[in-house]
Amino acid sequence: MDIRSIFSSLGDSLRSYKEAKENGSHTPLEVRIAAIVFASKRADYYRFVADVIEGTKGRKSLRDIFRSDALRYENTARGKLSEHWARQFEEGGSLAKAFAGTLPRQDVAILDTLQRATGEGGLEQGLRDLADNTALVAKARSIMFTTMAASLVCIALVLGLVFTMPSYTVPKLAEAFSMLPQEMYPASARHLFSFADFVSENWLYCMVGVTFLLTLCLWSISFATGPTRKFLDKYGFIWGLYRDFQSVRLLCNLASMLRKRGNSTHGLREAVEMQLHGASRWKTYHINKMLSMIDRGEIGPSLFSTGILDRETTYYIADLISSRGLEDALQFVRERLEKKVLARISVQAALFSWALMIGSIGIAAYLMFLHVEAIDDMRSALQQYLA
Repeated sequence: MDIRSIFSSLGDSLRSYKEAKENGSHTPLEVRIAAIVFASKRADYYRFVADVIEGTKGRKSLRDIFRSDALRYENTARGKLSEHWARQFEEGGSLAKAFAGTLPRQDVAILDTLQRATGEGGLEQGLRDLADNTALVAKARSIMFTTMAASLVCIALVLGLVFTMPSYTVPKLAEAFSMLPQEMYPASARHLFSFADFVSENWLYCMVGVTFLLTLCLWSISFATGPTRKFLDKYGFIWGLYRDFQSVRLLCNLASMLRKRGNSTHGLREAVEMQLHGASRWKTYHINKMLSMIDRGEIGPSLFSTGILDRETTYYIADLISSRGLEDALQFVRERLEKKVLARISVQAALFSWALMIGSIGIAAYLMFLHVEAIDDMRSALQQYLA
């Protein structure tokens, strides 16, 4: 493949991706719902298509695969999606148009880029890499959900206890001791009543503040860059996890592209530049830094020192690039990262879950103690008042 065809392929990919963004907004609601239902089966579907491409040696086109599935799985999520993909593919001829609005944006960009750069025959390994990455994300989510489910229930119970205080428990307590003048309330009761008043008067502000902080955290995961992000990547569980997932995806995609194009300076630059399609602001920041390094002729071990990998993995890939070459290094590091991500999630999710549970139980116990102490002190105060 000569330089002219390479640039032509890249230009076509960029144009088709822009078209996909426009067309994705017109995806029928029924198809979008089917895509949500089908999401858990995406990894298996990627492997299925890769197996068909490999088994038929390219004799069965993507359109034929879509049409065949549309007939087999009629009125199911897979059947509806296959019918939509076949129709869109026939109209536009690109995977960007076919998959827009039904698959993750980055997956669409990667598959369309591979299709235009290498043809349908070159999609096989890319689909397998995407299947592995999708399965990794699904497994990580499953680990996090099963590990943290109990702690989330504990948090919900504590919040329920806090919000019932001003509406139920404290009014009932005041009603039970209505004979006792307020000026004779003991310190423990005044403390409890003051806390209930604070919750009653400020719960909306608290909810807005918590919502704002959560939104800010979610925004920063894919948008924050610079020194602050380096700190979050190093010490923040969620941010570090996002970096690791994006690193695995990047290494998968680069390995797929370099298998077809080789790891020459131009082939490497094009493979890295194609990672900009569908990339978040955080990933775009690192990809642009890598492109600048390639333009300066830095295509060796230092290429991945932008912060897109953790420090230990950066040193590891640098040593492998020096000893085995870039293509082999990408494969080795990708497999290492996949194992590391799952191990890290298992340990840190368990620690985080235990911390939340212990904290929730501690808060609940403290609130119960406040109630018991207030009741005992108010009973003593009432006896003294009646005496």
